Amino acid sequence: MANNDTQFQRLAVITELVKQAPDRFGRTALMKCLFFLKTLRNVPLPYTFTLYTYGPFDADVLDDLRYAESLGAIESTLVAYHGGYGYVLSIGAQAEAIEGRASEFLSQHQESIDWVIGEFGDRSASDLEMASTLVYVDRTVAEKGTSVSTKELAKTVNDVKPHLAAITIEREAQDLKEKGFLKAVA
Repeated sequence: MANNDTQFQRLAVITELVKQAPDRFGRTALMKCLFFLKTLRNVPLPYTFTLYTYGPFDADVLDDLRYAESLGAIESTLVAYHGGYGYVLSIGAQAEAIEGRASEFLSQHQESIDWVIGEFGDRSASDLEMASTLVYVDRTVAEKGTSVSTKELAKTVNDVKPHLAAITIEREAQDLKEKGFLKAVA
């Protein structure tokens, strides 16, 4: 039963993020918002994020999203973008039922969910990729007990993601530092 409760907690958080998100909220935004909830707000989500093509990633998030879709809590719509396709997420007919199964957990973490949508919900996939990768690399450095400058952090991220402009990465790193989101930046 506890395992089932944990699963519905994850599904309820996903559903609540989609419900609160602005238009055009997709899979990348969902993935990064869950990463930020776990990493920056310590919401006890069981995901184990690793660095992947578009930043921190855990395939379990996509499994949970598919399950939420199969239960009718979330709907995905395929849309065309410049250079490709993506999915836009919206609330399904069973959203309230799913959230009801984990209402206590949602209540405990509602402030963090509100915060992550306010802070990151309207950002583009590229911006989220950059910010989440900066936080991921920062945490990796912090776990080693070392520190880096904003410039060094930005250079490391630019080495991993050369398609992102170095100056833009450095500006984002500075912004994240000023907001207190980075631990290893001296």
